[in-house]
Amino acid sequence: ADLPSKWERLGDLALVPAGCLLHPGWAAALPGGDLTPLWAAVARTIGVARLARQQPVADTGTRDSRAQLLLGDDGWVEHREGGVTFCLDVTTCMFSSGNVTERMRMGALRCAGETVVDLYTGIGYYTIPLLARAGAAKVYACEWNPAAVDALRRNLAANGIYSERCEVREGDCTVVAPVGVADRVSLGLLPSSRGGWATAVAALRPSAGGTLHVHENVRADAVAEWAAAAACELQALARALPDRGAWVAHVAHIERVKWYAPHIRHIVVDVQLGPPRL
Repeated sequence: ADLPSKWERLGDLALVPAGCLLHPGWAAALPGGDLTPLWAAVARTIGVARLARQQPVADTGTRDSRAQLLLGDDGWVEHREGGVTFCLDVTTCMFSSGNVTERMRMGALRCAGETVVDLYTGIGYYTIPLLARAGAAKVYACEWNPAAVDALRRNLAANGIYSERCEVREGDCTVVAPVGVADRVSLGLLPSSRGGWATAVAALRPSAGGTLHVHENVRADAVAEWAAAAACELQALARALPDRGAWVAHVAHIERVKWYAPHIRHIVVDVQLGPPRL
């Protein structure tokens, strides 16, 4: 049978994998083909009130969720994690439980007084921990998915973050991101954040530079080499700018977040980029 052997729990809702509960025998075995009793039984067994089935993420620039709600009135959930609250509609927005360690890491950074630019904010996966836990003074949150922006605003309110500390900039980050303001830039896009590298470099403060958190899917046997090459490329991007010709980059840390696929790692490379320190 195609009963789920694993699921992702978000609040009182469980997301089962895409291939589950699709066998035509289920409808044939139930009166009138109504699958509601099946959904209810599965939800009861898992210990949740609502049920949804994962679908492949929409192949669009906004990477919308296409999860199908099976049981329940709507897809909005409230998920508590690492001392923060995330609200989202699972039928329109993604949430990767596998990235929990990176969300926790962002929340544990020492960012007091810092200005952060988040180029791919989504619902606030990293913006919320940076503001609520790490002490960032301000985040410029760039996001072009309207559904994600809606969830982001809810999450700012749910975590008691005043609007002065988070400026939401709707649209393409390469167009709407600020220039020359950041101590830190988050580039949380997979499979690659390369499209935002030049924007991230330009966002750093010219006087001091800062740290870039660069996400990428990389072959497991090439992580160190990829990180070194990325730092070199970011340094070259900086030196092409008129006020940053002497900037240097180095890899401060490599975080192996999760396995994305066989032999492919989701990594985050922390690159420090700025004027040489004598």
